[in-house]
Amino acid sequence: MNQSSISDQSFLEANPILERSNSLLALSGGVDSMVLAVLLIRSGVKFSAAHCNFQLREKDSDDDEEFVRSFCSQNKIELFVKKFDVEEFMKSGNYSTQMAARELRYDWFEQLIDENGFDLLLTAHHLDDSVETFLINLSRGSGIAGLLGIQKHNQKIFRPLLNYSKKEIVDFAVENNIAWRDDRTNLETVYARNKIRHLIVPVLKEVQPEFLKNFSKTVDYLKNDYLLLKNHIEETKKNLFKPKGNDISISIDELSALNHSEAYLFHLFSEFGFDHPVEIEKLIRSKNSGQIESKTHRLIKNRNELLLTPVKTDEQPVEIELNQGSIIQKPLYLKVLKSKTRDEHAVEVFDFEKINFPLHLRRPKEGDIFHPLGVGGSKKLSKFFKDEKYSKLDKERAWVLTDNLDRILYIVGKRMDERFKITEHTQFFLNIYLC
Repeated sequence: MNQSSISDQSFLEANPILERSNSLLALSGGVDSMVLAVLLIRSGVKFSAAHCNFQLREKDSDDDEEFVRSFCSQNKIELFVKKFDVEEFMKSGNYSTQMAARELRYDWFEQLIDENGFDLLLTAHHLDDSVETFLINLSRGSGIAGLLGIQKHNQKIFRPLLNYSKKEIVDFAVENNIAWRDDRTNLETVYARNKIRHLIVPVLKEVQPEFLKNFSKTVDYLKNDYLLLKNHIEETKKNLFKPKGNDISISIDELSALNHSEAYLFHLFSEFGFDHPVEIEKLIRSKNSGQIESKTHRLIKNRNELLLTPVKTDEQPVEIELNQGSIIQKPLYLKVLKSKTRDEHAVEVFDFEKINFPLHLRRPKEGDIFHPLGVGGSKKLSKFFKDEKYSKLDKERAWVLTDNLDRILYIVGKRMDERFKITEHTQFFLNIYLC
């Protein structure tokens, strides 16, 4: 019989974080998770277990659940169990069976962690799993991040067995008389992962007996290279990404001066959801202003810069009505107050009797015209924005204050309208306050 390299002592030495954590173990009843459970018990690690019954294998699924219940009861382990209707969930989106099961599983695990205050979610992924993930990503076309295999610690997910091979885990289970349940679907070659597991990896091991050991070394090299790359990208970001209010401004000239620009564009912007450098290059080279959008951010060309800004999820009202004495706090703080004297603390003051109430705070619209103070004559609002070098974002964020005849009194925070200015004949003043 082969001797496993796994021992209670080496397990704890390799995973010291477990000694100070209250963990939740994903316990399927298979050999991997059962070995992990036994190692946790022997090491005195504080943990509870969670078992998913996906009801995909009829009686076998229920037998797996009963097996896990019995084990946890005998070892006085707190156990959470949930049955899932995977086929029903698949109807809610474009899910494969595996994707649906994964989504349901991890959503539930996250709920258990939040409700019970667990520090870590423990899964029994091992070295062979990491190899399979590497090969899957390689076959799909992946950058260096996708070739790092499975990460041992990713946010709250921790994988204590990741440095051990499947063979070592099975050998340990046999040596220590650990019972487990076999999932017959793992032997099928319908799924891509199973094809790689049963048809490709055995050949690689046959060609190179030290394949797993060498793979582990390669991943370590890649991780070190990736850290160097990340450090360089972060340094480049510090130099290129300049705060501009709530946005980030990036000089197009400086960005274009980088060698291997496509690689830089990917690594600089992928965290914001822009995974296609070609689209960013098109935006940079376009003669006019434009934008591209990810799920979380917008990237806008504004003359010789790119503006990176979060996508707003809270829609502001299109129009707000105000009367004299009104105070609003959203979308901005604005107060309008009538008085017999001009208030020096007001940001703008209008002749009250020239205004038709109520007032309206709204976004600019196409065709808007106003009479900028001091200009002498009317001007299209779009032309005013252009002359004042408003960016696309500045235009979108602008507010105008109009009277009930839809005449613009004030480009908020920028310029008032000549028609409503105070004169020596003004008797009542409308004071505008911003904060």
